[in-house]
Amino acid sequence: MKTRMMKMMGWMLMLVGMMGLTSCEVELRPWYDDVCHDDYTYELCSRTWEESWMENGNLYTQRLDFYNNRTGREVLRIEYWDGDVSEDIYRFNWKWDGYDCIRMEYGPGDISYLEDIRIHNNTMTGYLDNIKVYYKGRW
Repeated sequence: MKTRMMKMMGWMLMLVGMMGLTSCEVELRPWYDDVCHDDYTYELCSRTWEESWMENGNLYTQRLDFYNNRTGREVLRIEYWDGDVSEDIYRFNWKWDGYDCIRMEYGPGDISYLEDIRIHNNTMTGYLDNIKVYYKGRW
């Protein structure tokens, strides 16, 4: 009787262990590899993308560089109304996150999305964190 109980207990422990191993949370989402994006990746990485705008009397210029090794650089230059100038450089890792979306990770928990990307005639349009952007390419 004890042996049968021990066998039964062994089977139960093995079953619980197997269930524990299979309970890992897995995110199921489509994978978009670089094969789908060869042309866009070439266009994206072939130049610096720049946009400028005025806000509160200050001139803002944002430049984005995407590199083939999936790293990138953002330069934010501000020319203040009083003549001062500041320039900050931010580095990020990027990857395609859907057919027309790029995920840019600046650090843990600091992620931006460039969505609905369209590249045509040396311009790139889309939405950067839900804000409409219009970049011109600089060679």
